[in-house]
Amino acid sequence: MMKYIFLPLMLLLPFMLKAQTVTVTKHANTALNFKAIDVEPQFPGGAKAFNKYLSKNVGYPVNPSTEEMNGSVTLAMAIEKDGSITDIKIVKGLSEVMDKETIRLMTSSPKWKPGMQGGQPIRVRYTFTINYALIGDKHS
Repeated sequence: MMKYIFLPLMLLLPFMLKAQTVTVTKHANTALNFKAIDVEPQFPGGAKAFNKYLSKNVGYPVNPSTEEMNGSVTLAMAIEKDGSITDIKIVKGLSEVMDKETIRLMTSSPKWKPGMQGGQPIRVRYTFTINYALIGDKHS
């Protein structure tokens, strides 16, 4: 069973030509140790805060093309015992620009709350999809 985190956020950023939505879908069975996880890793503040972080910090080129910016990037990453993000890999990319931006966003991410098993922090591998959408135009 897939767990979905679906919290679309629309945020008109200053100095951007377009508005955006960013949604995140987590894929199931992504633990490195393949055992049940008592507590899954979590972005500080939860899924809503993660979506807000992505929406607030994503950078688009000044003149983006719709094909390059609209769509999804599936990535895999490890959340270490200390909450740091490592081993970020693009599983299915959108465009070179957005793939690099996704890696930059995750590299710049604050430390997460680590996954827990038996009361101990564990390394967990997550695979999830970030959907990017530019909506409208300032001239519309």
